[in-house]
Amino acid sequence: QWDFGTIQTVDPWGTEWGRRFRGGLRRWNMTVQWWLAAYVHRRAPRNYPLLRNACTMLASAYWHGLHGGQHLAFLSVPLWLAAEAAAEGALGRYFGEPLERLRGRRGALLRGAQWFLKMRAFEYLSMGFVLRGARDTLRFWASVHFCLHLLPL
Repeated sequence: QWDFGTIQTVDPWGTEWGRRFRGGLRRWNMTVQWWLAAYVHRRAPRNYPLLRNACTMLASAYWHGLHGGQHLAFLSVPLWLAAEAAAEGALGRYFGEPLERLRGRRGALLRGAQWFLKMRAFEYLSMGFVLRGARDTLRFWASVHFCLHLLPL
């Protein structure tokens, strides 16, 4: 059976309003995401999640074309994925429960901050797609002092 879910490529609500970086990626270009997960990500070494994500993003960069800025953006994604996982783990240990279950103003503020950072990271990394060239992308990132590369580090 074929239905709209088979060909749906973007979930705009999930991409824009989901709080997690990983979730935003999964809801954008969903058919390609499925293919990358099935044929690249799951075949990469499980013991090395950073390498696994880098392999997946390299395949995605190649899929999108041979533009240096796009490759730089895609290869920056594993840094954000690792930082998000580390931050969520640290906050979960600190508060004694996962961020999504943390109640009250503190939970709302932390989840809101996570969404805000995700959106800024998407904007920052999208410059690789807008400018396309590696030199132009690096020049832009340098003009803002590589702030959204340093932050996840």
